[in-house]
Amino acid sequence: MLETSDERIRMLKAGYSAKTIEEFYIKYNNFKVVRLLLFVNVD
Repeated sequence: MLETSDERIRMLKAGYSAKTIEEFYIKYNNFKVVRLLLFVNVD
């Protein structure tokens, strides 16, 4: 799903937001979002 830019453009023209399209892309292409949080202890 959403493999080509044409598909994404069609969704934008249909009224979907870029954020929604990105969420669809991640969900339906089985991507996993990994967030590395770094904490620095300042004394």
